[in-house]
Amino acid sequence: QSAAEYLKGLPSHNSSNFTRFQSDSSCKNSSKKPSVYLQTKDHCGEQIITTEKTNILLRYLHQQWDKKKNVNKKRDTSKDDSDIGISRKRPKLDTSHDSSSKHD
Repeated sequence: QSAAEYLKGLPSHNSSNFTRFQSDSSCKNSSKKPSVYLQTKDHCGEQIITTEKTNILLRYLHQQWDKKKNVNKKRDTSKDDSDIGISRKRPKLDTSHDSSSKHD
């Protein structure tokens, strides 16, 4: 099969495929102005943009590690609270013999 025969039925070669084309009404050019961001605060024109020297992945891993350390610190302090007798959790009730007695 030649390339011409293969391309013969494609829509780009048949002009009748585009006779019923209607452009989308939302794409029409309108006199409506596009939305534009207007800043509300006047910032200094001499702002300096700097890039961080550390790798993005390393920075992310350090952030995750710091979060874990903070969570562990919170856990340690809550353990200290439980030693004092302050507990935020309700004690778990043992319901194993209640359910077995209902089935007998």
